[in-house]
Order: sequence, then C-alpha cells, then structure tokens
Amino acid sequence: MRHALTRSLTGLLLSLCLSVPIAVMSSAPAQAADTVPCDKNGTTSADAAIATQLNRQLTGRMRDSMTAYRVSCARVIIATVKSRGLPIRAAQIAITTTIVETTIRNLTYGADDSVGLFQQRPSQGWGTVEQILNPVYATNKFLSKMLQFDWRDDPIGQICQQVQVSAFPEKYAEEAGDGVAIANAVWSMSEPAELPSNSVTGDSFTDLLAVDAGGTMRLYSNNFARDDGRPWASAPREVGHGWGGSTRIIPADVTGDGFTDLLAVDAGGTMRLYSNNFARDDGQPWGSAPREVGHGWSSTTRIIPADVTGDGFTDLLAVDAAGTMRLYSNNFARDDGQPWGSAPREVGHGWSGTTRIIPADVTGDGFTDLLAVDAGGTMRLYSNNFMRDDGQPWGSAPREVGHGWSSTTRIIPADVTGDGFTDLLAVDAGGTMRLYSNNFVRDDGQPWGSAPREVGHGWSGSVRILA
Repeated sequence: MRHALTRSLTGLLLSLCLSVPIAVMSSAPAQAADTVPCDKNGTTSADAAIATQLNRQLTGRMRDSMTAYRVSCARVIIATVKSRGLPIRAAQIAITTTIVETTIRNLTYGADDSVGLFQQRPSQGWGTVEQILNPVYATNKFLSKMLQFDWRDDPIGQICQQVQVSAFPEKYAEEAGDGVAIANAVWSMSEPAELPSNSVTGDSFTDLLAVDAGGTMRLYSNNFARDDGRPWASAPREVGHGWGGSTRIIPADVTGDGFTDLLAVDAGGTMRLYSNNFARDDGQPWGSAPREVGHGWSSTTRIIPADVTGDGFTDLLAVDAAGTMRLYSNNFARDDGQPWGSAPREVGHGWSGTTRIIPADVTGDGFTDLLAVDAGGTMRLYSNNFMRDDGQPWGSAPREVGHGWSSTTRIIPADVTGDGFTDLLAVDAGGTMRLYSNNFVRDDGQPWGSAPREVGHGWSGSVRILA
C-alpha cells in the first residue's frame, strides 16, 4: 500500500513538496463533502474543550489545528483500541498515523483510491470504500496489521511505517510526540466501541441458528452487553423452513456487509447463497430468493467458512478425502458479486487426521485461524496472518491450546462477548451448552484460560447449530 500525505489546513506548502499526484490534489476541493463524520452522533462540548486544551500543548503539525471534529475522530479510534483490549500505546500509534495521513480527518478522497482516516486503499484489499469510511472498521484493519510487528517496544514512527509502507517514512516519527499527547488527552473520555462482526443481526455479538429435524430454523439473538452477560436470553423466533433438504448449511458473511449470509449445498453439490441484510429487510434474514454460486461441492468432505485473507469477505476452505485443503478466495465487491470466482489453490495437507476443524479468529487480528481437534481430544491452534506470511496461511507450526474436547458432541466458534476474539461453545450429549471465553491479548496468548460456564440447556434437540 502506497500512502501519500493529504492536505493539512496549515501545511499546504509542505504538502506541495511531496510527491502527491497533481490530479488528486486538484480534484478534492476544500468543502464539507471532503470529510464524513467519525462519530455518527457528531461532536460534543467535551470534544471542543479537549481541542482547545491540546492546541496550547501540541508542538508539531497539529498545533493550533485541533478541532472538536478531529477530537471526535481520535475518540472513536481510542474507543476501538479499547474494544480490542489493547493498551494506550496502540492508540498512540494509530493517532500518530492519522496525523500524517489525514490530520485526523475521515477523508472521502486521497492519492490513487485511498480514503478514510488512515488512507487505506480498496484496491489493495483493505475493504470497500464504504467499509474504510467507517472509522471503527478502518481502525480495526490498522490494528490487525499493527499486531504483526513488535509494536510494544519499537519506536512509534517505525511501527507506523511498517503498517503504512509510506513513501515518506520519516514523517511519522516527526509527529509521534503529538500523537502521544492527543491519545493521552482523549483516552479517558472514550468508551469501548462496538466492533464490526459477523452476526445475523449485524451487531458485534454472534447469534445462533438452530435447525430442527423438520427443517425449521430458529434465531437465538445475542446481545451480551445489553443482557448482562447472558447470551440468547430472549425467546427464539422462526426465521425459515425447508432447511432439512440441504446436506450442508454454512454461515458466512459472503457479501462483506457484517450480516451473516447462509450457503446451502444440496445432494448434487450445488451451492446456493441466501443473502442477509437484517437492517435493510426489516429484521427478516434471507428474505430474498437464493441464487446459485457454485457446483461440484459434493466431492469435498469438509467445507469451512473462514476469512482467510482478512478483507471482510468470507472465503471457503475445502478439504478432500485425502486431507488436502484448498482455499477459495472471495472478494464480493471486487468480483462483481460472484464469490470464489478465481481458481482455488492448495494451502495445506494432512487434515484428514483431525476429527474436527474449527474456524476461529482466536488472536483477534482479523484473519481466521484454525483449531484442529484430534481423536484424543487435544486441540491445536494453527495461527493465520495472511499479510505477514506473504499469503500463506497457517505457515507456522501449531501449538496445543487445550485437552478433553472429545467429550463434547459439538464445538461452535462464536464471538459471544463481542470483543473481537472468538469464544467457543461446547455442547455435551445432554444438550448443555458451556461458554469458553477468549481474550487472547488480555490472557497473554492463552485462549479459553478461565473456567467455562453454562449458558443454556436443551440443545440436543437441534440437528444443526450454526453461528
């Protein structure tokens, strides 16, 4: 990703000295349409007060340039950092980056196709324009890449450059002092933000879908925060019929809009996409007719939904009888609504020896990891960081992260608590469901370290439980 410095209210002369394409500079007139709000509720009097305070303290590019709007953007960045369980240093790095890239503005333009606070580019896999202009999404994408590096110890300017790969790497170090000051001033006024996620209702808490023997599907909605830590507290409701005719039902955010779609594979191997936009369709998921999106899936022993590439669109992993795994990449926006349009490629072997393969973003970096459970109930974590590892997922050796999983009839990956780290739900033969919470950062890289707790009963009556 190549980033160029965007215009500053007080630094036009500096910007003109940089290699920003003239067409970009001249095509973005200084008007309100150049920016979009960071906080959908606008700015506050506290934002304005902090801006006044900071204008007397800052020494770099932002001196006398802080506004209530810029503080609101910093506030949303920090809230997102807090939602990931990360410390203030992560916020200092992120805000320093936005000073250089956009002077802390959510811009609708930039060099080439760059947009947003961090000037991320859709053409380089950072997401769609709409996604990148969502500051929570954009900040999470930045943080996910930042976590690949030694961000706790290396200089702030160096970390910014490692993430952004700018043509002007020295600029970040020059603004690090102001980035630290702004983060420190705004930290205490920011509440954790709601993380974008993949759920039926489109919030950050994973819902459950239960299909009974007659093919009726019921939605168990989850709002962990609203319901005082009790997921699926409200009664389920029917959201569909006729699902008994599908040999496989796969939950996946195919369209990348944050709402869980469904993929149904019939006995002949034809795959159909049931699109879901819970908000648009007045709370009725999968209300429109399905459409065919593939054939030949009956030859695979397993189909695993996983955002392997970290672009917000769910890819598919197919494992054949010999244990070879192939990646079917999906970028719904780039490929004109045709998921998995390109040829698959092999990404692993030897998977036939595992009794279960579970997709889960264990590390919270936006790339789906894999959990493999063997016949003895030992669980191993195959970490994935697609960007860091040059497009080769699960390149490092796995490590054990648990034992005793053979006694559970079902293991369901779900971000129940909405913190960006995938939790696990275990259902035993009696239908009791237990929640194994995961916060990889907080717990020093040991997922599900605390004791599980019961979160439901009666799940043995469902032939399928989807998350």
